[in-house]
Amino acid sequence: MTLAVEDVDGVVSIRSEGELLARYRAETAASKPGFDVLALPAGTNAPGENLVVWAPHDHSWHLGAFYCPKLVDGLNCWESEPHEGAGKRHGYATNEGYDARGDGDAVTLEQSAAWRRSDDESVLLDDERAITVHEPDAGGYVLDWTQTLTARGASRNLSSETLHGHYSGLSLRFARSLTDGRVLLPNGTDVGTTTPPRDVSGPAGRWCDYSGLLDGRTGPGESWSAGVAMFDHPENAADPVRWFVMTEPFGFLAANPTWGDVLTLAAGESVTWNWGLWVHDGTPKEAEIEAVYEDYVTRN
Repeated sequence: MTLAVEDVDGVVSIRSEGELLARYRAETAASKPGFDVLALPAGTNAPGENLVVWAPHDHSWHLGAFYCPKLVDGLNCWESEPHEGAGKRHGYATNEGYDARGDGDAVTLEQSAAWRRSDDESVLLDDERAITVHEPDAGGYVLDWTQTLTARGASRNLSSETLHGHYSGLSLRFARSLTDGRVLLPNGTDVGTTTPPRDVSGPAGRWCDYSGLLDGRTGPGESWSAGVAMFDHPENAADPVRWFVMTEPFGFLAANPTWGDVLTLAAGESVTWNWGLWVHDGTPKEAEIEAVYEDYVTRN
């Protein structure tokens, strides 16, 4: 399944066998860049089915698959759209340049972004990301996501704790049909509370899988299913990341490296995280997820 890449006005489309597989909005009117399409590939039960939602009506700041630091020096970079509508100060990301290239087996997106204050447009953080989308097989495909933040101009404090919960970091807002999905962590780890957001308990693990049912199957038999497993690279920190997971009233998954903590970066200091996303057909068992995770770690 050779991959092809197309860039039109800041929107990068990745196709497999001519069909849209993933689409990244590097240049966007939204408050941050991200993928508005992560679709199932050919050979799966529902090829072309998009597993994420971009700017849903209930949370227009949920932008498919995206990275966002929730709070920077206490400034809200997450709910940028409602803050802008209410005339409140907030943070947002701007595109500072990007490149997309592929060799048939993989497509790599590299982007420079800047996290800015809405009141004076000054830069809080420089954001460098490299995302590689790998050629799919019959079961799905993997994205390698390297995310680097650098404090601009002064020390910066990154955090996520608010009244409404610890959502922050690399995030996925799932398609509506995947609501009330199955959540699986390694070694039988208890997923804890998954709704409402302020009560989400944040289990830790080297990976977390969210799988749910798909619409569209006709005739007898069980519904199709699909999902995304998110991987935390072991070099990110001494301990596995904590996961923000919601199953109701919608599916949401985030790797939050600032859960219950404040990460302080001195001026000019950087932090880098390596994450993976396995977009997959079906509802995989732990051994299947672990095998893909080990391949991801070996490659990275």
